Amino acid sequence: MNQRDLYQMLEFPEKVTERLNEYERERNFVISTLLLNRILQRNSWGDGIEELKILLGDDEDGIKILWELLNIISNYTYNKYVEAQISEKIFVDTMKFSTRFLNEYYQTYGIYRFVWARWYPRQISLNEFRIGALEFEFVNFETKEVAVHIPSDANLKRDSVIESIKSFFSFRDAYFPQWKEITMTCSSWLLSPVLKELLNETSNILAFQNMFEVDMTDLDSTKFMQWVFPGYENIDENLPEKTTLQRNMKAYLLNGKKVGVAKGHLNLKLL
Repeated sequence: MNQRDLYQMLEFPEKVTERLNEYERERNFVISTLLLNRILQRNSWGDGIEELKILLGDDEDGIKILWELLNIISNYTYNKYVEAQISEKIFVDTMKFSTRFLNEYYQTYGIYRFVWARWYPRQISLNEFRIGALEFEFVNFETKEVAVHIPSDANLKRDSVIESIKSFFSFRDAYFPQWKEITMTCSSWLLSPVLKELLNETSNILAFQNMFEVDMTDLDSTKFMQWVFPGYENIDENLPEKTTLQRNMKAYLLNGKKVGVAKGHLNLKLL
């Protein structure tokens, strides 16, 4: 696939495309086969990304590493999708991971910057797919599970979530039948039991949460901050109150309480 066609498919902002093209014109670096294989393997992709960052040098806005990862998508990932006869819609929806985070960073900080290179190998290596509202990751590392991820733009209405899960079942059975009986899990602040104190019973978040049985809770985690209060790191009076969740959570946190994260497994009987 032509890389510039890929930019159009992923609907990159014009400024990002300009920066990518600028890097391409001055690029004097080629990823080795050894490094490529490290980036594509779960047990080494973290180290592979860090090695790539070092080799690329100064890359404040993340455009260099984004170009390199998109180059892998153009020359490797897209071909794998075609070979497997996975639809172009799923390809585009999945690879728009980068588009989403570029736009969200811009909305928060007023500049385009790609800071999620460490996560992108999941999509690039065909380990994670977006099917409808949700993303599904085939995890075969310390444990074997299908991890459900919730994109920030996901429609969490119950019907939307159920449609996404059922569409994934069809996708899994067609392309990854060996994963048919594997437990589906979710690790997220959205599963924190605390949210029942902060949201009313009609909340889509709680409807999503109620599809899972919680197995483990970590109240000390503050990962929720980047999603509920993007751009803020400290728990203080400066936290915004633009939404009901922000208002309620801010008051809860300033009262010395914790939100944390939880991990649970999907209860098919609750669908």
